[in-house]
Amino acid sequence: MLLSSAAEFSIANDCTPFVIIDNVVLPPIYIIAYSAALKSGRGRITRDVLQKALGFSNLPRHTIGLIVLAADTGAEALTQRDFNLALAMTALAQKNMSPTIESVAFHRDDLPVPELDGVETLTTSAGQDIGGHSPGFDNINNDVDDPWLSAARNSAAAAAAASSAPPTSAMAGVSVTDSSANDTGISSGNNSAYAAKERQSGGSTATHGEQAQTGAAAETYVPKINMDAAQWRLDLEDVTIKESAERGGIVFKHTNYEVSTRSFSAMVVRRYNDFFWISSYLVKRYPYRMHPNIPPKGFPDNRVKGLTRFANAILRIPFLRRDALIIQFFSNTDEFSRVVKVGNLDMDAEEFDPKEEAAGVPESEIQQTYQAFDEFYGQVSRDEEKYRTQITALEKIARYKQAIGDELNTYSDTLHVLNMPSEGSQRSTKFHILSRAKRSLRNNLNELSMSFSDASLLDKSQGEVMKTMSAEYLRRLYDVVISMKLMMERVRLMDRSRDTQRIKERNDANIKAVAQLAGELSGGSAAGPTDRSGIERLERMIKDDTTELGKLEHEQRCIGLRFYQELARYKCYESFLQTHYHRFVEEQIKHHTLALNAWKQALVTADDLPTNPLHFIS
Repeated sequence: MLLSSAAEFSIANDCTPFVIIDNVVLPPIYIIAYSAALKSGRGRITRDVLQKALGFSNLPRHTIGLIVLAADTGAEALTQRDFNLALAMTALAQKNMSPTIESVAFHRDDLPVPELDGVETLTTSAGQDIGGHSPGFDNINNDVDDPWLSAARNSAAAAAAASSAPPTSAMAGVSVTDSSANDTGISSGNNSAYAAKERQSGGSTATHGEQAQTGAAAETYVPKINMDAAQWRLDLEDVTIKESAERGGIVFKHTNYEVSTRSFSAMVVRRYNDFFWISSYLVKRYPYRMHPNIPPKGFPDNRVKGLTRFANAILRIPFLRRDALIIQFFSNTDEFSRVVKVGNLDMDAEEFDPKEEAAGVPESEIQQTYQAFDEFYGQVSRDEEKYRTQITALEKIARYKQAIGDELNTYSDTLHVLNMPSEGSQRSTKFHILSRAKRSLRNNLNELSMSFSDASLLDKSQGEVMKTMSAEYLRRLYDVVISMKLMMERVRLMDRSRDTQRIKERNDANIKAVAQLAGELSGGSAAGPTDRSGIERLERMIKDDTTELGKLEHEQRCIGLRFYQELARYKCYESFLQTHYHRFVEEQIKHHTLALNAWKQALVTADDLPTNPLHFIS
């Protein structure tokens, strides 16, 4: 993900993305760089000044352009808040981390210190014409806008002391004010805000089932589903996975993966077979529930992404997060095969009392839902096709956008004529000297080159956002659909209706046979040993069938209840489409607004091009 998602981050954190490090005490380099940039810009910091300041980071030009676009709010001048956010993203990029607003929020407690050697010389090296590309405007008083101005003055000495002492991390002097987290890792303030929003929207996320056939007044029953909506909305995932530099195995080398989990505060090394074993365990342990589906072993380039989605999906589900083996998988630093052998962990399917877990839902409603199994399976299959088509379309659009961005960048390079040789002739000094119109044309073409370069970056970043954010979010929902479909296929294979019916019919026939033999005996007919042994044999069969029938009916009730609950949880996921489409539209508006501004600036520059042919002759 190369650009931030302002809309999504606002939803998840109830704040604008540019205030995520307001309460962080920043190291002195932030104040030094900001002062130098402010002097260089004569009291204002334009995009050009910010780009020149970031040039001291020795990052690639493309990366600096992305950081500038992410920090730019569209205003005429950047505030100190915007400038500090750009420096934070620069520090992350220098450590080979993603330079995005989400990454800054994720690492706000341990932000690295940006390396800007010589940035204090920006005042003298900026040159006279620093605002050529950006429109001119008056000096801006940042005291009202920037929370750092007062905090920086009060804590400059403390920050300097923290930077001079040997810290345990790059940001040992950081002081953060944050709300306490609850069991799910989400601040209680966010949960309260979400709960208030739910109350305003009518309470429950979804209702399931029709009116219960109880003979009294009709009542709608809502299953008690533990849906962690706030956690689902977060882009900041709990688990990060990357390939380890060291390969395992003595003869046949295999790839190791470093699995880091924030909630367990642990980093473990696992291989693909360990993930596959966990997936098999989930199927055996929770056969009637939805759980994530592991990606195939092929396609190594996409395996890390697939395993990351798989691991994060596990920890989003409360009952899986509490599983003893799952905790061992994410926290025990030993080899996982050794953990499994030593632990002797139970692989039997979960056991539960369907009456207790039904929580007052009428049995008739559960049975009616299960009887419509085929209809729900058809709906899930249609959802699968729908999301797969949408993901494919978004990935195609992303490729087109990136291709357009590359071509615009090529076009931009052709407009950059600053280093082209001057036209001239040794026989005539008149045509060797550049006219004022020629110099103006070159300057304006360079301005157009910058505008086309901005448009190129915007198209490429929009394509990247579509691929890494919008498409990945749909993949998250698509994985839920696949999980539901696989669960329904397991339920269909484990259905005990036919076995129950067969045993019932056999039991009824045996009961009738016993009754007939007993009637014959009571009628006075002579009964031999064969008749009595036959009655005893049938009675044993009836007893065994009754026991077996009880087990099958219990298992069938468990299957029906789990299907009812998982179907309810599956329907709850539809509420997250609002988050996806809201973020998708917000990103489109954001990029198109920035692109419109870039093209408007290009139009102004194009109108300033000299048009009189005679003005090109000195």
